[in-house]
Amino acid sequence: MTTWVASARVLFRRLPDAIVLLPVDGDAPPTVLAGTGEELWDLLTEPRTLEDLAEVLAARHLADPEVVAGDILAALDDLRARGLVEMQSP
Repeated sequence: MTTWVASARVLFRRLPDAIVLLPVDGDAPPTVLAGTGEELWDLLTEPRTLEDLAEVLAARHLADPEVVAGDILAALDDLRARGLVEMQSP
């Protein structure tokens, strides 16, 4: 089962209403996550499946897990392209 996790090669700073992420490799600009993006980052401190992430965030926000999963997948793909998260396959 494929899991997602925050990259160990990312520095981050928590602000009062957001998190700023900066990959240590390369010269990529900082990424700022707020709201549910910040919640997603907090969940990625340990490997989690897309389904697990969707269930947790859907329950917190009283939303449809399938809709949330689609939104999360788009966010994870973007974060992976920026070198901020890693996809782990068994």
